[in-house]
Amino acid sequence: MFTLSRHAKRSQLKRGYTMPITKKRLEEIKAFKNTDFSDCPVLTEEQMKDFKPSHLRNRANNKTAKKTVNVPLDADVFEWLQGFGMGYQTRINTILREAMLHPQP
Repeated sequence: MFTLSRHAKRSQLKRGYTMPITKKRLEEIKAFKNTDFSDCPVLTEEQMKDFKPSHLRNRANNKTAKKTVNVPLDADVFEWLQGFGMGYQTRINTILREAMLHPQP
C-alpha cells in the first residue's frame, strides 16, 4: 500500500484535503456522545460574556485560511514595510486585521 510522507500529508492538509476518519477515531466520537457531563459546573451569563474566540485571546491560535491577492501599494509604503525585515507580508496582514477589528468612525 502507498503511504504519504509527512510533508505530503501536511501539503494536502494545507490545500483543504481532509484525511478519512479511521474506525478507531469514529468509535471515540461515538463514545463521546455518551459522556456524562452532569458533574460539570454550569456557567453564568457573566462568565459566558467573558468568552472570546480563541484567535482573539491568543494570536498563536489564529489558523485562518489565507488567500493570495495582488494589491498595488505605493512604492514608499512597500519599502517602509520591507524595511522591518522578513515578515512584511505578515505585518501587512496584522495591520489590516487590526483595522478590521477596530474600525475608525
